[in-house]
Amino acid sequence: MSQSINLVAYESASDGRIYETKTELIETAFVSTALLNELQKEFPLVERKIYEVPETEEHYSIECFNDSDVERILIKLEEVFLSVLKSDSETLLGKSSSQDGKNLPSTQSTHIKSIDISESISRFRTISNIIYIFNLKNNKYGDDTSVVLKLG
Repeated sequence: MSQSINLVAYESASDGRIYETKTELIETAFVSTALLNELQKEFPLVERKIYEVPETEEHYSIECFNDSDVERILIKLEEVFLSVLKSDSETLLGKSSSQDGKNLPSTQSTHIKSIDISESISRFRTISNIIYIFNLKNNKYGDDTSVVLKLG
């Protein structure tokens, strides 16, 4: 079962609180349970309070990634990405495939099953979408604490 990571902009106030009164879903990416567990081992989620209306104490809590961890999470995700690429290429193409930079990788005379290719594409898409959403937070909203990466 997979979950999603959502990049959400909340309304903020000068007191540092974030409010539910105006929210915008900027981007979403699905994450596998295995990858989420791997990230949470190193980067535990933090609880953020979302206030329902200004000047009241009514709130609920969300679990999100800590803004201070985003750059290190990106490094971890890039390592996972490279690992997935290496593993899938070895599985699909074999270790002796030709990759000299001028020719496409060769599968020799073996046939690659479509289901194996589809699964590889799915893994690639999942990890690249997650990297994209963390890059977006880091590069465009890095200093904005009202924009959070939360579990959905």
